[in-house]
Amino acid sequence: MIYHIAGIGLATVAFLVFGRGIARKNKATGFNPLPAFILLLGAIAFQFFIPTASLGERLAHIFVDVGIGMMLASIYLYQKQERHKMFYGPGLVSTIIGTALYGLMFLGSWMMPNQEADPSRVSLLVELGPDDRIEEIAHILYKHEATYKRAFPNVDLSENEDLAQYYLVFVDTFSKDLLIHELRLDKENVDQLDINHDIQFEFPKPVQTRIQRGNYSANDPLIEQQWYAQKLDYQAVYDLINRTNPKKKAKVAIVDTGVDEHHEDISATYEQSGTDGDYDIHSHGTHCAGLAGAITNNGKGVASLNWEGKFITLSGYPALDDYGRGTDQRVAQAIIDAAESGADVISMSLGGPSLFGPPKAQVDAIKYALKLGSIVVVAAGNSNDDARRYSPANIPGVITVAAVDENLDKAVFSNTNNRLKQPIAAPGVNIMSSVPSDKGNYLAYNGTSMATPIVAGLVGMMRAYNPDLSAKDAYSILNGTGIWVNDSDKVGKVIQPKAAIEEAIRKN
Repeated sequence: MIYHIAGIGLATVAFLVFGRGIARKNKATGFNPLPAFILLLGAIAFQFFIPTASLGERLAHIFVDVGIGMMLASIYLYQKQERHKMFYGPGLVSTIIGTALYGLMFLGSWMMPNQEADPSRVSLLVELGPDDRIEEIAHILYKHEATYKRAFPNVDLSENEDLAQYYLVFVDTFSKDLLIHELRLDKENVDQLDINHDIQFEFPKPVQTRIQRGNYSANDPLIEQQWYAQKLDYQAVYDLINRTNPKKKAKVAIVDTGVDEHHEDISATYEQSGTDGDYDIHSHGTHCAGLAGAITNNGKGVASLNWEGKFITLSGYPALDDYGRGTDQRVAQAIIDAAESGADVISMSLGGPSLFGPPKAQVDAIKYALKLGSIVVVAAGNSNDDARRYSPANIPGVITVAAVDENLDKAVFSNTNNRLKQPIAAPGVNIMSSVPSDKGNYLAYNGTSMATPIVAGLVGMMRAYNPDLSAKDAYSILNGTGIWVNDSDKVGKVIQPKAAIEEAIRKN
């Protein structure tokens, strides 16, 4: 609210100066409009000092503040019997536009609510210092009728002093700005404060595949609709792994909408996660799980690298709900749960824009997962943009996967990842995989969402042969054995599964 008052005040003064200046000009008096423009720019710039506001909120603030400023200036000019009509109409229109933007955002929050399912309240992620207690800021929360709970209750200070000190704070929308302002002033107790942003991916549209004949030893009936199996030479992998023995079964965690544990091509290699991730109404997570480790050579469905289910187990961790929606906190919690369960690989086909940097809760959760030994593989995103502006793609330590098409060119929708530290590419167009039975059991989709679990499954195979393989070494192998293609300067090298597995075996 304090930003509104300041913005409206500056806008009002700006239009008063402008209106009075025009009046004096009509009376043959000189007029310099520069001060008015500086004040107006100040009113607009004020909204960009709100680090937790979304772009929609900033635009709504600007339209409302400028509109109210124009109308207040017009009222003053009317009383002085000077030209007021030039401000009143535009001011009214600007205020209506700003109010309409607020209404659209409110409707959006009502249709896609956060964890508390209350559109009139928002949630914040507040991180306290390692020696601080929530009681030390309770008086500020009480003042604004805010409630709180621990964000990651399964992590204590002895495990991770950052994650253990996160709290979810729920506050009324109209009190949000003032509460944020007061908490930020308490630098003694509050180390970090972020909006618990909503996350939602655009669900891939089903596409048609075409038959590509190949000479496969696997008897999965849909393998000939998996063009990438031929392009990545899955048969060479099958020949290799049938001559060798893994050291263990690697656990691949699908951090997504959950996984249908009863799917015919997944159930025999699925391990329950102990969360709500063992079912999947949405189907995105099940599609990713099939690409990472569907049982191969079982006479059913699709093929992965997981021959007869001997190399990889799958588990689902719910970062997104039945509609593909989540929050920063929910994603971070799913990463923590997967890492603490002993996941060798965490596959994350989700994310969104992060213009002001990645959410710290996700950064801390991924850092924690890497420390526990997980290798984290994430999608670059589907906006044909720079993945540096998207999280978790831009979080340090992750392997960021872009998508290529059947010609191994960059998929038209894929974000570029070449300006990140660990870029890699995999097929992401016309990708056939598993979906829950009520969706048809098997469908083909497009997306970096599909390319990501293909890489995660390969890394799982590498870990099966080399259990001590580090996250850094895993990427080094993927990159070192990958092949250059036309668009590698945009998306990195394309994975080569056989060569990568052979190198992991050699390094063991």
